Amino acid sequence: MPFLEVDAAYTSQRCPRCGHTERANRSDRDRFRCRRCGLAGPADVVAGVNVRNRARSAWVFVTAPAPSL
Repeated sequence: MPFLEVDAAYTSQRCPRCGHTERANRSDRDRFRCRRCGLAGPADVVAGVNVRNRARSAWVFVTAPAPSL
């Protein structure tokens, strides 16, 4: 099973739909609501989606073939 470590900073404050990051997006511990686009849901689920998206983005670089010189 491959393992990839990603930075989890601001994942609970960043909207996975529009990318807006703001402390006010997470008004309390359990709820997330984007101040820009209105996406709402459980804060832990939103953070998990953001971590997954970061890992997918990083995976492209890990698995890409080395450039030939």
